[in-house]
Amino acid sequence: MNEVLVGLGIAYIFLAALLLLALVYGRMAWTAKLLLIVVSVGFYWVSYINWQNAQGWPSQADLPKRFLFYAVVVEEPDKTEGIEGRLFVWASDLAGDRPSDTPRAYVLAYDKDLHVKLDAAQRQMRNGNLQIGEVGGELFDPQATRDNTRIADKKIDLEFTDLPDPQLPEK
Repeated sequence: MNEVLVGLGIAYIFLAALLLLALVYGRMAWTAKLLLIVVSVGFYWVSYINWQNAQGWPSQADLPKRFLFYAVVVEEPDKTEGIEGRLFVWASDLAGDRPSDTPRAYVLAYDKDLHVKLDAAQRQMRNGNLQIGEVGGELFDPQATRDNTRIADKKIDLEFTDLPDPQLPEK
């Protein structure tokens, strides 16, 4: 088990014990005690949900318009298992022509053309050619728009170029 989770568990138990002491020995109306219980349970739930979002799960945010590409992991669709398929892209935002300090994982809806482009970019990376990616356009599926689906269900188009070598003179 992760040490951070153990630490959080101990902190939650400590806070629950403090709440119990306040409820048992405190001179409050029973409605105030009930409200205190409901609010504390609500905070436990909120911290649990936010903790999951901070644990390396891919971002549901849009892929940056211009980014430095690191890797892709493909989850291909499987109709028999009911898997729609996803593309997990690791990238750094290139806002200001400098990569952000930390790469981020993004999840995209599976698209065969996008899969081919990402595989080609990954092959280039393996050959030592850093790849700059650009979002070419967002092609929304009208059904997905009507259903108000997540950002990860958007279809986008990507273009990749090699990062220029600073050692070579420009043409």
